Amino acid sequence: MDDRGSRGDGMTGTGSIPSLRHTWITIGYVVVAIGFCFVPGAGIEWFATPRSQVLIGSIATAIALGIVHLFRQKWPTVVVVAGLAVMTAEGLTTGTTSVGAILIECDALYSLVIARPTTRSRRLLPMIAAVCLSSAVGGLLLANLLAEPLLQMTTLLLAVGVTLWWGITVRAPMTRAEEERERATLIADAVAAKQREALVAERLQISRELHDTISGHLSAITIQAAGALATTTPPTAEELTERLERVRALSLDAMGDMRTLIDVLRTDTPSSLALAQNWSSVDSLIAGARESGTSITLTGDDPATINLDPLVSVTAYYVLREALVNAEKHAPGSDVTIDIRHEDEVLAMTITNGQHQPGHVGAMPSGYGLIGLAERVRLCNGELDIDRSNDTWTLRVCLPLRTGRESQHA
Repeated sequence: MDDRGSRGDGMTGTGSIPSLRHTWITIGYVVVAIGFCFVPGAGIEWFATPRSQVLIGSIATAIALGIVHLFRQKWPTVVVVAGLAVMTAEGLTTGTTSVGAILIECDALYSLVIARPTTRSRRLLPMIAAVCLSSAVGGLLLANLLAEPLLQMTTLLLAVGVTLWWGITVRAPMTRAEEERERATLIADAVAAKQREALVAERLQISRELHDTISGHLSAITIQAAGALATTTPPTAEELTERLERVRALSLDAMGDMRTLIDVLRTDTPSSLALAQNWSSVDSLIAGARESGTSITLTGDDPATINLDPLVSVTAYYVLREALVNAEKHAPGSDVTIDIRHEDEVLAMTITNGQHQPGHVGAMPSGYGLIGLAERVRLCNGELDIDRSNDTWTLRVCLPLRTGRESQHA
C-alpha cells in the first residue's frame, strides 16, 4: 500500500505532481508483479497448466492490471471490478492466480476503501472485512480438513480481509479530519453570515437615524425657503427676519442632532443608538410644527399622561414626527388631525392630513422615512398602516405600551 491515505492530494490524484507520483507507484507494482511471475510456486494454483502458459498469462495479467491501476484514484470502484475480471480471466486461462495480481488488486481495493465513503459503505465494509477475516481464520484452523481449493480460497479471503481492515483503519482519522474541516467551514460561514447580517442591520440603523434626526430639519428648512420664494409679493423686513430666524433655529437643531448622532456612533456600542427625542418631547414637536405654519388638531388622550417603554417611547415619537414632516413636505398648508388613545396596554395613533394641493410647493417623496418607520414599528411588535384615499393621507399605528426589551432601538 502507498502512503496516500495520509495526504489530501493522494486521494484526488489531480495535478501534475500527484499524477506522476501515482504513475510511478503503479509501475513499481507492475515490476514487482512481473518479478513474482518468475518465482516457481508463487501464486494460487487452481489446476495444472504448462509453466510457459502460466508465465505468459501472469505477465499479461500484471500489465493489464497495471493499466487499470492507473485510474484507481478517479474510478476506484470501476478499477476494482475490472481487476476482478482480469484475475478471473487469468485463473480460467492459466489455472493460477499470481501473487502479483493479488498485490495490485488489493491496492486497488485499498484505494476504494480510503476514497470518500458513503453512509452505506461505512456500514458495509467493516462487515465484509469481518466476514473475510473470520472465514480466513476458520479456514486456517481447519486447514487439515479442507479440500485444496477451499484452502486456496482462504488465502484470498485473508488478503481481502487484511486489505479492508487496513483501509478502514487509515480512513477513520481521515473521515474525522474531513468532518472537522466541514464543521469548521460551516461555523466560519455562519459567523460570516452573522457578521454580514449585523453589518446590514447597523447600516439600516444608521440610515434610519440620519433620516429621522436630520431629514426633518432639512425638510422644514426647504419648506421655509420654498414658501418665501413662492410668494407673489416681496416679504416685509419683519417677515423675512422671522423666516431667517426660523431657518437658523432649524439649522442649529439639525447640527445638534447630527453632533449627538456622531457621538453615539463613536461609542463602543453603536448598535444602541438612543437619541434624546422620545415621547416626552411630543409637546415640543407639535408646538414646533405649529410654529412652522401647520394647523394641528389634537384629539384623544393627553400625550403627557401616557407612560411608554423606552423603545416604544422613541418609536412613537418618530412615527408622529415623520407624519408631521410628511404633511409639511408633501401637503403644505393642509390641516393635520392627530388622534392619540391608549387602552388595553396598546397605544393607538391616527394622523390624518389632506393630500397635496395645487399651487403649493411640495417635495418629491423618497420613501425612506416610511421604510424606517415600518422597521421601527416591527421591532416593537407593533402594526403600521398607511392609507391614501379621498384626498386624505392617513397613518395608523398600534404599539404595545410595554415590550419587555431593553432601552435600545435599532
